[in-house]
Amino acid sequence: MPRKPTVEYTPSLIMEGLIDSLRRSAVKPTIHGYKPMRKQVKFHTSMAKGRQLLGGNRAGKTVAGVCEDVMWLTGQHRFREVPPPPIRGRIIAVDFNQGVDKIILPELAKWIPPSMLINGSWEDSYSSRLRTLTLSNNSFVELMSYEMDLEKFAGTSRHFIHFDEEPNQAIFNENMARLVDTGGSWWMTMTPVNGMTWTYDTIYIRARTDPNFYVVEAEMDENIYLSPVEIDMLLTTMGDDEKEARRRGRYIQMGGLIYKNFGPDNIVPSLLHSAAWKTVKDHWQFVLAMDHGFNNPTAWLWAAISPDGKIIIFDEHYESNQIVAYHADMVQQKNRLLGIEPLYIVGDPSIKNTDPITATSVQIEYVNAGVPILPGNNDVKAGINAVAHMIETKQLLITANCLNLLRELSRYRWATWSSKKLAGDRNVKEEPHKKDDHACDALRYLIASRPQFDATPDPKLENILNAPTLLDPTKPRIDEELRRLVQTNPEYAKTPDYWMGGEF
Repeated sequence: MPRKPTVEYTPSLIMEGLIDSLRRSAVKPTIHGYKPMRKQVKFHTSMAKGRQLLGGNRAGKTVAGVCEDVMWLTGQHRFREVPPPPIRGRIIAVDFNQGVDKIILPELAKWIPPSMLINGSWEDSYSSRLRTLTLSNNSFVELMSYEMDLEKFAGTSRHFIHFDEEPNQAIFNENMARLVDTGGSWWMTMTPVNGMTWTYDTIYIRARTDPNFYVVEAEMDENIYLSPVEIDMLLTTMGDDEKEARRRGRYIQMGGLIYKNFGPDNIVPSLLHSAAWKTVKDHWQFVLAMDHGFNNPTAWLWAAISPDGKIIIFDEHYESNQIVAYHADMVQQKNRLLGIEPLYIVGDPSIKNTDPITATSVQIEYVNAGVPILPGNNDVKAGINAVAHMIETKQLLITANCLNLLRELSRYRWATWSSKKLAGDRNVKEEPHKKDDHACDALRYLIASRPQFDATPDPKLENILNAPTLLDPTKPRIDEELRRLVQTNPEYAKTPDYWMGGEF
């Protein structure tokens, strides 16, 4: 058998080998060569149990997430203390074909040092059948996808879980149970292209007050390796809302916010127990509005109206799974506590619908409980326009204690088509998305019941606008006053009211 030629390692040959090694390292950096950007550093240094890295496309969020995975698996974290190996980890992506095989696995192969692989070999470390990567220190990470059935996410405990892009809430909750035994941590790297989903309230908003949650927002423009020209070209064909999500990594309402001008200028401190309350109580009028529900919440709003027509929503009642008698009692108790008598109450026009079995209606049930309600104008577009006008002109203010109304207004959006294909083939929808809109509907009925003080009346409606007042605050039964007016003025009964609609 011929002998292998002997290689003489001269200084020049050693130098060439070193240079070649450095070149390979430059092409394929490991975690030791990772140079995180500013927002990535903030993400890595947080000690919170749960972290969310919101990023625009190509903002470096997945790189940061995988490097966090690698630092935990190797037990060599550069920014914080982590449990000693062996570590049991889990990474979950959108799907196997794109998310795992084309994004997560290449990133893991890029950042894990070969010395941490079994026999220095990827083939010996990664089981494609089990979709599990095992390191030489016995740490392992399993790769899963949101395509899998929920029960697949059960099993033994994990030290960390990395969600790459947003999971549904059931998958998230099931995985949280895997961290209880170890007191483990989780992180989520995502672009919020689906709008204000469950993660907005559960993680993003909660992080403002709960130290166990931490959120970092990274923009495409903060990635020093991306060209601004290329970023602009990428976003050219996108709408404003999608640009905001993909460039800034910010939560937006897909379909577009309905009340875009609603903001801090429309929010004021609570009126209740304030020095201004006595003045308001003595000189302003009070109106109530409601939207009925049972499985969905019933929403009640209390409004104070100034002599010049400005409206302040200053209190609310918002509760589900309660009967009419309960809500009526709550309304009467609150009115007594506030020491006010409403000028009138306006509400969901569907409350007048008669049940064919009981021969009664929600409206009649409220009347029997001492709370008479006028059916509101349910012209949705006209009502939205009226509310938007009041918001834009700062004639509508809402006090900070009306948490449910403020929450709904901040995400009240237009409906969207069920798929991106349909959205591309059809005109945008012009009706609101029917979810979490109960207080918004009550607000719409309320505003539509009030004249716009700066509007120019239609001459053709002059006889209607100059009609005798329908509402006498000294008379508790508004229906009786309305009946008297119709009986003495038959022509009026033939004409729908300009502000309240035909049902009024």
